[in-house]
Amino acid sequence: MIRTALEPGRYCGRTIKSVQSGGFILSETDYRPGLRLPHHSHQNAYFCLIRQGGYSETYSGRVRECRASSLVFHPPGEVHDETFPTRVLSFNVEFQPGQVDQLDRCRLFSDCAEVSGGRVVALVLKLYREFQITDPFSDLAIQGLILEILAETGRARASNGHRPVPTWLSKAREMLHESYTEAPTLQEVARAAGVHPVHLATEFRKAFRVTVGEYLRRLRVEYSSRELIATSRPLVDISLDAGFSDQSHFTRTFKRVTGLTPAAYRALHRRQ
Repeated sequence: MIRTALEPGRYCGRTIKSVQSGGFILSETDYRPGLRLPHHSHQNAYFCLIRQGGYSETYSGRVRECRASSLVFHPPGEVHDETFPTRVLSFNVEFQPGQVDQLDRCRLFSDCAEVSGGRVVALVLKLYREFQITDPFSDLAIQGLILEILAETGRARASNGHRPVPTWLSKAREMLHESYTEAPTLQEVARAAGVHPVHLATEFRKAFRVTVGEYLRRLRVEYSSRELIATSRPLVDISLDAGFSDQSHFTRTFKRVTGLTPAAYRALHRRQ
Protein backbone atom coordinates (compact mmCIF):
# COMPACT_ATOMS: atom_id res chain seq x y z
CA MET A 1 0.00 0.00 0.00
CA ILE A 2 1.42 3.39 -0.99
CA ARG A 3 1.89 5.82 1.84
CA THR A 4 0.49 9.33 1.46
CA ALA A 5 3.02 11.71 -0.07
CA LEU A 6 5.14 13.29 2.63
CA GLU A 7 4.57 16.98 3.19
CA PRO A 8 7.26 19.56 2.35
CA GLY A 9 10.27 19.33 4.65
CA ARG A 10 9.30 15.93 6.08
CA TYR A 11 11.37 12.75 5.80
CA CYS A 12 11.11 9.30 7.35
CA GLY A 13 14.41 9.64 9.20
CA ARG A 14 15.18 11.87 12.19
CA THR A 15 15.56 15.49 11.10
CA ILE A 16 18.71 17.00 12.63
CA LYS A 17 18.30 20.47 11.17
CA SER A 18 16.08 22.22 8.62
CA VAL A 19 16.14 25.73 7.14
CA GLN A 20 14.33 27.55 4.34
CA SER A 21 16.11 29.83 1.89
CA GLY A 22 14.76 31.44 -1.27
CA GLY A 23 11.89 28.97 -1.45
CA PHE A 24 14.20 25.96 -1.05
CA ILE A 25 14.01 23.68 2.00
CA LEU A 26 17.36 22.33 3.19
CA SER A 27 17.50 19.59 5.80
CA GLU A 28 19.82 16.98 7.29
CA THR A 29 18.40 13.60 8.26
CA ASP A 30 19.65 10.61 10.24
CA TYR A 31 18.52 7.03 9.54
CA ARG A 32 19.22 4.28 12.08
CA PRO A 33 20.77 0.92 11.10
CA GLY A 34 18.25 -1.78 10.19
CA LEU A 35 15.51 0.68 9.26
CA ARG A 36 13.14 -0.43 6.48
CA LEU A 37 10.83 2.13 4.91
CA PRO A 38 7.74 0.93 3.00
CA HIS A 39 6.56 2.47 -0.26
CA HIS A 40 6.18 6.22 0.08
CA SER A 41 6.59 9.41 -1.93
CA HIS A 42 7.30 13.11 -1.45
CA GLN A 43 5.11 15.94 -2.62
CA ASN A 44 8.07 18.00 -3.77
CA ALA A 45 11.09 17.26 -5.93
CA TYR A 46 14.39 17.09 -4.02
CA PHE A 47 18.12 16.35 -4.18
CA CYS A 48 19.56 13.90 -1.66
CA LEU A 49 23.30 13.70 -0.95
CA ILE A 50 24.36 10.59 0.96
CA ARG A 51 27.02 11.93 3.32
CA GLN A 52 27.61 8.76 5.33
CA GLY A 53 26.72 5.10 4.94
CA GLY A 54 24.67 3.58 2.17
CA TYR A 55 21.29 2.03 1.48
CA SER A 56 19.23 0.21 -1.13
CA GLU A 57 16.28 1.91 -2.82
CA THR A 58 13.58 0.43 -5.07
CA TYR A 59 11.72 2.69 -7.51
CA SER A 60 9.78 2.08 -10.74
CA GLY A 61 10.66 -1.62 -10.60
CA ARG A 62 14.39 -0.88 -10.42
CA VAL A 63 16.92 -1.07 -7.58
CA ARG A 64 19.43 1.68 -6.87
CA GLU A 65 22.39 1.26 -4.50
CA CYS A 66 22.99 4.65 -2.88
CA ARG A 67 26.50 5.11 -1.51
CA ALA A 68 28.43 7.87 0.22
CA SER A 69 29.12 10.79 -2.18
CA SER A 70 26.13 9.88 -4.41
CA LEU A 71 23.68 12.65 -5.27
CA VAL A 72 20.18 11.49 -6.24
CA PHE A 73 17.42 13.63 -7.72
CA HIS A 74 13.84 12.56 -6.92
CA PRO A 75 11.01 14.03 -9.02
CA PRO A 76 7.78 14.95 -7.19
CA GLY A 77 5.56 11.99 -6.39
CA GLU A 78 8.20 9.33 -7.13
CA VAL A 79 7.22 6.17 -5.20
CA HIS A 80 10.12 4.33 -3.57
CA ASP A 81 11.04 2.14 -0.60
CA GLU A 82 14.39 1.96 1.21
CA THR A 83 16.45 -0.41 3.35
CA PHE A 84 19.23 0.93 5.61
CA PRO A 85 21.76 -1.76 6.65
CA THR A 86 23.95 0.87 8.35
CA ARG A 87 23.48 4.33 9.78
CA VAL A 88 22.95 6.89 7.04
CA LEU A 89 23.29 10.67 7.11
CA SER A 90 21.76 12.55 4.20
CA PHE A 91 21.53 16.19 3.16
CA ASN A 92 18.37 17.12 1.26
CA VAL A 93 17.55 20.11 -0.94
CA GLU A 94 13.83 20.36 -1.61
CA PHE A 95 12.15 22.44 -4.32
CA GLN A 96 8.80 24.16 -4.07
CA PRO A 97 6.15 23.17 -6.68
CA GLY A 98 6.99 24.64 -10.08
CA GLN A 99 10.58 25.59 -9.24
CA VAL A 100 12.14 22.74 -11.21
CA ASP A 101 9.92 23.46 -14.22
CA GLN A 102 11.06 27.09 -14.21
CA LEU A 103 14.75 26.19 -13.87
CA ASP A 104 14.94 23.04 -15.99
CA ARG A 105 14.27 24.23 -19.54
CA CYS A 106 15.69 21.05 -21.09
CA ARG A 107 13.38 18.74 -19.12
CA LEU A 108 16.30 16.67 -17.90
CA PHE A 109 14.67 16.19 -14.50
CA SER A 110 11.32 14.78 -15.55
CA ASP A 111 12.43 11.52 -13.92
CA CYS A 112 15.08 10.42 -11.43
CA ALA A 113 18.76 11.27 -11.91
CA GLU A 114 21.95 10.28 -10.14
CA VAL A 115 25.46 11.70 -10.02
CA SER A 116 28.36 10.08 -8.19
CA GLY A 117 31.29 12.15 -6.99
CA GLY A 118 33.09 14.84 -8.98
CA ARG A 119 32.33 18.54 -9.27
CA VAL A 120 28.63 18.25 -8.45
CA VAL A 121 29.25 16.62 -5.08
CA ALA A 122 31.97 19.19 -4.33
CA LEU A 123 29.38 21.93 -4.90
CA VAL A 124 26.85 20.18 -2.64
CA LEU A 125 29.46 19.92 0.11
CA LYS A 126 29.99 23.69 -0.19
CA LEU A 127 26.21 24.09 0.01
CA TYR A 128 26.15 21.96 3.15
CA ARG A 129 28.79 24.21 4.69
CA GLU A 130 26.59 27.27 4.02
CA PHE A 131 23.65 25.36 5.49
CA GLN A 132 25.67 24.92 8.69
CA ILE A 133 26.92 28.51 8.87
CA THR A 134 23.65 30.40 8.24
CA ASP A 135 25.17 33.88 8.52
CA PRO A 136 23.62 37.03 6.87
CA PHE A 137 25.20 36.08 3.53
CA SER A 138 24.15 32.42 3.54
CA ASP A 139 20.85 32.94 1.68
CA LEU A 140 22.61 34.46 -1.32
CA ALA A 141 25.31 31.78 -1.32
CA ILE A 142 22.77 28.97 -0.93
CA GLN A 143 20.60 30.08 -3.82
CA GLY A 144 23.59 30.57 -6.13
CA LEU A 145 25.02 27.15 -5.30
CA ILE A 146 21.68 25.39 -5.83
CA LEU A 147 21.36 26.88 -9.31
CA GLU A 148 24.92 25.83 -10.14
CA ILE A 149 24.26 22.31 -8.83
CA LEU A 150 21.13 22.04 -10.96
CA ALA A 151 23.08 23.10 -14.06
CA GLU A 152 25.99 20.73 -13.42
CA THR A 153 23.64 17.81 -12.66
CA GLY A 154 21.80 18.49 -15.91
CA ARG A 155 25.05 18.42 -17.86
CA ALA A 156 26.12 15.18 -16.21
CA ARG A 157 22.72 13.61 -16.88
CA ALA A 158 22.81 14.66 -20.52
CA SER A 159 26.32 13.27 -21.02
CA ASN A 160 25.29 10.01 -19.31
CA GLY A 161 22.96 9.22 -22.14
CA HIS A 162 19.61 10.83 -21.31
CA ARG A 163 18.66 10.39 -24.95
CA PRO A 164 18.49 6.94 -26.65
CA VAL A 165 21.77 5.80 -28.23
CA PRO A 166 22.59 2.94 -30.65
CA THR A 167 23.36 -0.47 -29.16
CA TRP A 168 26.96 -0.39 -30.40
CA LEU A 169 27.52 2.98 -28.69
CA SER A 170 26.05 1.71 -25.44
CA LYS A 171 28.43 -1.23 -25.71
CA ALA A 172 31.38 1.14 -26.15
CA ARG A 173 30.35 3.13 -23.08
CA GLU A 174 29.94 -0.07 -21.04
CA MET A 175 33.47 -1.05 -21.98
CA LEU A 176 34.74 2.28 -20.66
CA HIS A 177 32.94 1.71 -17.34
CA GLU A 178 34.44 -1.76 -17.05
CA SER A 179 38.03 -0.83 -17.95
CA TYR A 180 38.54 2.88 -17.20
CA THR A 181 41.44 2.11 -14.83
CA GLU A 182 43.31 0.40 -17.69
CA ALA A 183 43.05 3.27 -20.20
CA PRO A 184 41.85 1.39 -23.31
CA THR A 185 42.77 3.07 -26.59
CA LEU A 186 40.19 4.53 -28.94
CA GLN A 187 41.05 1.77 -31.42
CA GLU A 188 40.41 -0.95 -28.82
CA VAL A 189 37.03 0.50 -27.85
CA ALA A 190 36.04 0.93 -31.50
CA ARG A 191 37.08 -2.65 -32.29
CA ALA A 192 34.93 -3.97 -29.42
CA ALA A 193 31.97 -1.90 -30.65
CA GLY A 194 32.50 -2.99 -34.27
CA VAL A 195 32.92 0.50 -35.76
CA HIS A 196 35.69 2.71 -37.12
CA PRO A 197 37.54 4.81 -34.49
CA VAL A 198 36.65 8.07 -36.25
CA HIS A 199 32.96 7.14 -36.30
CA LEU A 200 33.12 6.20 -32.61
CA ALA A 201 34.77 9.48 -31.64
CA THR A 202 32.25 11.54 -33.61
CA GLU A 203 29.10 9.75 -32.43
CA PHE A 204 30.29 9.46 -28.83
CA ARG A 205 30.75 13.21 -28.56
CA LYS A 206 27.35 13.84 -30.16
CA ALA A 207 25.56 11.48 -27.78
CA PHE A 208 27.37 12.22 -24.51
CA ARG A 209 28.70 15.75 -25.15
CA VAL A 210 32.25 14.81 -24.16
CA THR A 211 35.12 13.04 -25.89
CA VAL A 212 36.01 9.45 -25.06
CA GLY A 213 39.10 10.67 -23.21
CA GLU A 214 37.12 13.19 -21.16
CA TYR A 215 34.58 10.50 -20.29
CA LEU A 216 37.38 8.22 -19.04
CA ARG A 217 38.81 11.00 -16.90
CA ARG A 218 35.40 11.68 -15.38
CA LEU A 219 34.96 8.00 -14.46
CA ARG A 220 38.35 8.04 -12.75
CA VAL A 221 37.49 11.21 -10.85
CA GLU A 222 34.13 9.77 -9.74
CA TYR A 223 35.86 6.64 -8.43
CA SER A 224 38.47 8.76 -6.66
CA SER A 225 35.79 11.00 -5.13
CA ARG A 226 34.09 8.00 -3.54
CA GLU A 227 37.37 6.64 -2.21
CA LEU A 228 38.40 10.01 -0.76
CA ILE A 229 35.15 10.26 1.20
CA ALA A 230 34.61 6.63 2.18
CA THR A 231 38.21 5.68 3.09
CA SER A 232 41.39 7.06 4.61
CA ARG A 233 43.64 5.50 1.97
CA PRO A 234 46.73 7.47 0.89
CA LEU A 235 46.25 9.67 -2.16
CA VAL A 236 48.98 7.89 -4.08
CA ASP A 237 47.18 4.53 -3.70
CA ILE A 238 43.86 5.98 -4.83
CA SER A 239 45.48 7.67 -7.82
CA LEU A 240 47.14 4.45 -9.04
CA ASP A 241 44.03 2.32 -8.52
CA ALA A 242 41.98 4.88 -10.49
CA GLY A 243 44.36 4.56 -13.43
CA PHE A 244 46.35 7.79 -13.14
CA SER A 245 50.05 7.62 -13.98
CA ASP A 246 51.08 9.22 -10.68
CA GLN A 247 49.76 11.38 -7.84
CA SER A 248 50.70 14.62 -9.60
CA HIS A 249 48.65 13.67 -12.66
CA PHE A 250 45.79 12.68 -10.35
CA THR A 251 45.88 16.02 -8.52
CA ARG A 252 45.92 18.11 -11.71
CA THR A 253 43.03 16.20 -13.29
CA PHE A 254 40.94 16.07 -10.13
CA LYS A 255 41.28 19.82 -9.57
CA ARG A 256 40.42 20.59 -13.19
CA VAL A 257 37.18 18.57 -12.92
CA THR A 258 36.03 19.43 -9.37
CA GLY A 259 37.73 22.76 -8.69
CA LEU A 260 39.44 21.25 -5.62
CA THR A 261 42.58 19.22 -5.02
CA PRO A 262 42.00 15.66 -3.74
CA ALA A 263 43.29 16.65 -0.29
CA ALA A 264 40.99 19.69 -0.14
CA TYR A 265 38.03 17.61 -1.34
CA ARG A 266 38.58 15.05 1.42
CA ALA A 267 39.16 17.75 4.05
CA LEU A 268 35.97 19.58 3.05
CA HIS A 269 33.90 16.44 3.59
CA ARG A 270 35.63 15.61 6.88
CA ARG A 271 34.99 19.12 8.23
CA GLN A 272 31.28 18.69 7.59
